[in-house]
Amino acid sequence: MNKVTYFAAETWGSLRKNLILAVAAIAVVAVSLGILGLVVMGWNMFSNMIKNAERKVGEVDVYLSDLTTEEERAAIEEFLVSIPEVDPATVIYKNKDTALQEFKERFKDQPELWEYIDENPLPNSYELLTKDPKDVGLVVGEINNNAPYRERIEDIKSASSAIEKLENIFDKFRQIGIIGVLALAIVAILLVSVTIQVAIFARRREIGIMKLVGATNWFIRWPFIMEGIAEGLLGSLLAIVVAWAVKVWILDKLIENLQFLRLSLSSGLIAVLFPCMIVGGIIIGALGSAYALGRFLEV
Repeated sequence: MNKVTYFAAETWGSLRKNLILAVAAIAVVAVSLGILGLVVMGWNMFSNMIKNAERKVGEVDVYLSDLTTEEERAAIEEFLVSIPEVDPATVIYKNKDTALQEFKERFKDQPELWEYIDENPLPNSYELLTKDPKDVGLVVGEINNNAPYRERIEDIKSASSAIEKLENIFDKFRQIGIIGVLALAIVAILLVSVTIQVAIFARRREIGIMKLVGATNWFIRWPFIMEGIAEGLLGSLLAIVVAWAVKVWILDKLIENLQFLRLSLSSGLIAVLFPCMIVGGIIIGALGSAYALGRFLEV
């Protein structure tokens, strides 16, 4: 029997003897890496949403009353173009029909949102972009205070404040997720270490005999190292199964059904994330083994 076969047999035998502790260690590794996978996928999905939203940070929408005459509309447009902080080339008039067509195109997979509409409820409007996104508030104030025919302007909307709040919530979510993953990873390393300690204690007599007959230090250590790595690897595979299930049954459904939020997962994310989770599991197992061997196995 060659060394690899011997090490594998010893690892399997030790896992069977300490089954409850091994299962607990695998479960903690799976939970920690599963949370990591979900945090990364959630971070990527919401990050893409914020990136899409940030493109509209400098956008201001000015909605006009249906009573606005052509003369009044022309005066309002001239005023909007003249605002120093506004890029004149981006001032675009959008009538009710165009707005409805864009709405239908955007939600073409959800016709129930518009197919029963008898009259067009959308207003005429102007879209414009500020030269600097930070000037959105200044531009909104200028329109509110100095626009001609102010009574014909029904509403002014911008996304800057909402995006700022969204970014703050997202940052807190990311920080909490990272702290949780690190805490669980430490617990997983300690639990793997405990299983290795128990295995060392159970085989202390055998280890003594192996020393007497001249077994090398690494020959004695390798089965314990492989045991820790096996626990980490099994935990990472379980975490991948859970993360994939959450992606297919929850995240993909959210992306499909909440298209107006523009949620998405970056292409290639899974191909990078899952191998990293496997490597993370192996590292957790190896660190747990190393900690136990360093403290409790004198060879």
